[in-house]
Amino acid sequence: MVGRRKLVVWTACLLGGCLAGAIACWELWYSSNVLPDEQIAVGKATRSYRFVIPRRLPKPTPVVFAFHGVGDSPENMARYTKLDRLAAREGFLLVYPAARKGMWATMEVDERPLDANPDIQFFDELLEHLSKQFDIDSSRVYVVGMSNGASFVQLLTAARPDMIAAAAAHSGPDPREDRSSVGRPPIMLIVGDEDFAHFAMQSDAKRYRAGGRIVEFISIPGLGHAWSAKHNAQIWRFLSRYSAPAER
Repeated sequence: MVGRRKLVVWTACLLGGCLAGAIACWELWYSSNVLPDEQIAVGKATRSYRFVIPRRLPKPTPVVFAFHGVGDSPENMARYTKLDRLAAREGFLLVYPAARKGMWATMEVDERPLDANPDIQFFDELLEHLSKQFDIDSSRVYVVGMSNGASFVQLLTAARPDMIAAAAAHSGPDPREDRSSVGRPPIMLIVGDEDFAHFAMQSDAKRYRAGGRIVEFISIPGLGHAWSAKHNAQIWRFLSRYSAPAER
């Protein structure tokens, strides 16, 4: 049965693209275990997520949470970001939480306590749930996001600064412009110079630096509102430099 499943994966890769793509798919099969539809109870709600377990994980293992954009899904984010391959190559647990109704709760956040945010509660429960299954390095919990997911990542670093070692926000500004960045973890802001979010994220970078936060701002020439998979390795190099909370 296992041999047949491997043959199906290999055939699908060949039919879906070039030989190089098939080889990459084959390598991913051998290097990772992908669980696409897991669920967890958060209060009275049932939330879902997808996660990738590299077959060679360090102990304890770092973990990266990847938050998709509006109307997106964990599966689609995995396709366009190619983060699965990065996780397999670098050896970290990769988790894609799914938003309720396709959008993370980043609207009107100034008017509500962050601890009451259902998506922050989801993050809390999911991290605790995974910590019971894996030997997670609690000092190396990282978050990345695209668009609305990038905005949520910045909200999450404000709500859980001692739990998150570092963050990367791609193509999404901070939803709370006037808040202090003191004590918030290091962050990479990455955006195309043709993206409508470029100016706002550039302003966020200046404000974060003025508040004493470690920031790396990357502007990608000619890129619109899209994820730059070419920068995945650079994103990981940035994240992996930091651990929490000792370095802050």
